[in-house]
Amino acid sequence: MCDHCGCREIGPIGRLMDEHERLLEVAGEAREAARAGDEATAGRIIAELAVLLRPHVQAEEDGLFAVMRERGEYTDYLDQLEDEHAELADRLAGRLTPLTVLEIRARLQEHIQHEEYGLFPAALASLGGDDWTSVTDREDRPGTGVAPRAVEGHLRGRRASA
Repeated sequence: MCDHCGCREIGPIGRLMDEHERLLEVAGEAREAARAGDEATAGRIIAELAVLLRPHVQAEEDGLFAVMRERGEYTDYLDQLEDEHAELADRLAGRLTPLTVLEIRARLQEHIQHEEYGLFPAALASLGGDDWTSVTDREDRPGTGVAPRAVEGHLRGRRASA
């Protein structure tokens, strides 16, 4: 994970990066189950990954991505990241085999690298104080189905039981 530019110190980015770590951890658990030939466990863990990924993606797209789009910056890159979100959702909803579980983990890691080494540092350089408030407000907007703090609670509970 990226820790060199200081973007983790920005609340919304730090929260997303913490979620990235947990998503990769869960995907890694699924990968290990698939490698061991335990398709039932891999499938159960992938289902959990899909549940964790939905609100995370929604928070990114409604919060950080939306604010950056309004500034007219990095729109092509944001389109690419949203396409990657859609691809991951399609793969998670598709037929799972040991190979697809491995591919999902690899694609998730690649996508997270695009965000953490591309988008997040760009956001750090481009956005100011009011922008970060707007990102947080949009993540918590009523009617979006996004509850980042609830996701964080779920992630913390998972870590404690792991």
